[in-house]
Amino acid sequence: MRQLLPPGEDQNPLDVYDQPRPTPNNRPWVMANMISSLDGAISVRGTSGGLGNPADQKVLGILRSLADIILVGAGTVRAEGYRPPRTPHPEAAQRRVARHQAPRARLAVVTGRGDLDSQAALFADHPPEDPLPLIFTTSHGAAALGESFVGRAEVVTLAGPRVDPDLVMEDLRQRGAGIVLSEGGPSLNHQLVAAGLVDELCLTVAPLLVGGEGPGLINGPILESLEEIELAGLTTEAGLLFCRYLSA
Repeated sequence: MRQLLPPGEDQNPLDVYDQPRPTPNNRPWVMANMISSLDGAISVRGTSGGLGNPADQKVLGILRSLADIILVGAGTVRAEGYRPPRTPHPEAAQRRVARHQAPRARLAVVTGRGDLDSQAALFADHPPEDPLPLIFTTSHGAAALGESFVGRAEVVTLAGPRVDPDLVMEDLRQRGAGIVLSEGGPSLNHQLVAAGLVDELCLTVAPLLVGGEGPGLINGPILESLEEIELAGLTTEAGLLFCRYLSA
């Protein structure tokens, strides 16, 4: 991986992203990972896989290896066919041990309506030695989930008509999470940004023009507060541009 900013030589991608991260305001540090084409498309025919390549998958694996929790919306789980997180490659796994983290990040799904399938691989195929996936939902969503997720997920019912991201972060803090990696989709991204919860944005820009119509990186009303974020790192590999931004 070639480092462009700050200027430098080839870098171990794990060293690029394995940086000290504080605990802000008594909550976990939140990283958001996104990929986009040059013209702003976030998927090709419904999934993001058509935008990336093995270099992007390597960075995703690194970011997952840093996280305690992988947070994702139900729509993305369905569209991308999510599976249980894999064990990181040996060097990343050793660093997790040194940081006193679990062998793998725990996955947490956000759904207001409870529109998830208990037979999906994420829930049906999780390793028995790992804690169950978390599902953050509303009372309406919990009723829709019913009894089918018993033994397959830990359902957390939050107060209110929608899933409040602040309540999600409070729950995760109480579970000891220090770093949360959000993998979208765009509606979840908007909720986190609007709540001021995104501390770090890792954006992969693919050298593609896709066209079409669809949501952008964040999907929702115009944000009330437009805040600049700082470009902290810029690297490239296999034609992709990897941008790392930090909130001010």
